[in-house]
Amino acid sequence: MPLYINTECITDDNYHIDSIPEHRWYPVYCRSNKEKKLIEYAVRKGISCYLPEMERYRITRGHRITTMVPMFTGYCFLCVSRQENWDIKKSQYAIRMLPVDDGNEPDLISELNIVRTFENLAKTQKVEFRPELTPGKRVVVTQGKLLGIEGIIKRRKNKMKVIVNLDFLGYSLATVEAYDLELV
Repeated sequence: MPLYINTECITDDNYHIDSIPEHRWYPVYCRSNKEKKLIEYAVRKGISCYLPEMERYRITRGHRITTMVPMFTGYCFLCVSRQENWDIKKSQYAIRMLPVDDGNEPDLISELNIVRTFENLAKTQKVEFRPELTPGKRVVVTQGKLLGIEGIIKRRKNKMKVIVNLDFLGYSLATVEAYDLELV
C-alpha cells in the first residue's frame, strides 16, 4: 500500500516517514478486516496514513491468485491532529488508537521506517513474517531432517532462526529456520 502523506500518495520506496508538526503518528486497532477501509476513510479526510502490506498467494480452482494483505492484521498507522483524532475515533472502522506521546513517537516513526524497508524488501525476495513464534511456544518441525520433532521455542536467534529446546535433558539441541516450524 502506498504511503499517504497529507493526501499525496508517496510510492517512492526510499521515502522516509517523519513527524508532521501539530500531528502525531498512532497505531490504530481496526475492526476485523477493516484496515483498508480505514485507510480509504483517512485518505478521503486528508489524513496522512500508512498500511504496510505484503503479497499472499493462494490456489483457487487451479489458479494462483495474488492478493495484498496487511502485514499486521488489525492495525494501520495514522498521523492525526487533535481534531482528526476524534474523526477517526468516530469512524465505524477504528476500535481504538494506541497511546503515543511525545516521548515514544520517535520510536514509532523509527519502527515504521524499518517496516517500510522490510515491505520494500518483500517485493524482491521471499520474506516470512512469523510474529507468533515467541519464546515459550510449543512447535513442531515441518520440514528437513528434524521433521515431526516437537519442542519449545527457547529464543529467537535472529529474524529467521529460532532456537528450539527439544526437551532432551533440558538442552537446546536445534537451531531451526522459522518457516520450518508450526505451532502445536
